[in-house]
Amino acid sequence: MKNNALIAFILMLFPSMIFAASMRISPISVEILDTQNASSISLYNQSNESIDLQVRVFEWTQKNGQDVLTPTDDIAVSPPILSLQADDSFNLRVVRVDSTPVLNEKAYRIIIDELPKPIDHRKADQGLNILLRSSLPMFITNKNATSKIEGKINTVSDNSFAVINNTGSRHILLSKLVIIDKTENKSYPIKVTTLNGYLLVGQTKNYFIENFKYQQSHQYMISTTVNGKDTEL
Repeated sequence: MKNNALIAFILMLFPSMIFAASMRISPISVEILDTQNASSISLYNQSNESIDLQVRVFEWTQKNGQDVLTPTDDIAVSPPILSLQADDSFNLRVVRVDSTPVLNEKAYRIIIDELPKPIDHRKADQGLNILLRSSLPMFITNKNATSKIEGKINTVSDNSFAVINNTGSRHILLSKLVIIDKTENKSYPIKVTTLNGYLLVGQTKNYFIENFKYQQSHQYMISTTVNGKDTEL
């Protein structure tokens, strides 16, 4: 249990880093129906030297607005370790081991790590050896699952938050979040990215509203983009 917690903590330090220009991945998010058994991810090595990669899959849940990753055997990747030559590509196979129908949606993270090069002790100074990591979201979805979102403004000790609740049966990704004071015609944008914009099924997140003071007599609206669709709350 302690090892699993340590792994999850380490992965959370790099939740969504995409490889540098030498490495390209497509798609950057995997979504398949629960009636499907497999998918694939294309890896492109655009550098002039080979790279060694390790691929792992973790079940992805959220608790108190924070991501939690847990090792799982539900999904298998083939191969889990590979060497990609310079200017070469490879199609990574992603297979559902557990093919049980999904009621709503299950979420996973596919973690792709670049492994370090062997150390050549004959060289005096080899510089800093930096490993790169990519974290790709993966969803197994029931065809009837739908997105639904609710939002409100909550104030605690003079600090105001946009409270966003995923009440649907599939994940939502916020790519824009703005509080609009319709009384004074002012806007208060909140920065959302793929790092903090995902809300899994049944989850709630609080987003701090900067330079904002809630006034009960004012009329407010939350403008957001959910899964690429503009929405007003």
